[in-house]
Amino acid sequence: MSNASTAAKQRWNKLHYSEIKASLDKDLVEQFKAKCKCEGASIASVLAMLMSEYCGRATQQKKRKATFPHDTRPKRRKMASAIAGQLDDMLQSETVYRDNIPPNLQESIRAEYSDYSIEKLSEALDALREAY
Repeated sequence: MSNASTAAKQRWNKLHYSEIKASLDKDLVEQFKAKCKCEGASIASVLAMLMSEYCGRATQQKKRKATFPHDTRPKRRKMASAIAGQLDDMLQSETVYRDNIPPNLQESIRAEYSDYSIEKLSEALDALREAY
């Protein structure tokens, strides 16, 4: 990063942000830092959220977190994997159900609904796996 770029960012930060210095218990600070790291949150964003709550203001960060709990790609990928597992379980159950329909009902509406469900579950599973 160039000196001009750094200087510009420092000027912008000076206009829009304030620094706070606080002396706190070392154990508390270490626990706080560890929790922030574990949650994938920046220390500044958590402090801003807590200060806003204390002052009775809702922050954009808090609203965004409430609206989008899976805001990072790895979190969405993990969620997609869990959903794919559930879809796969449903597909297997529906397939077993379809296989156990008695021969005299193989052409019934129940069998048609089961075939349709198997087809759509397979499509959904393929689409989800393709997306992630």
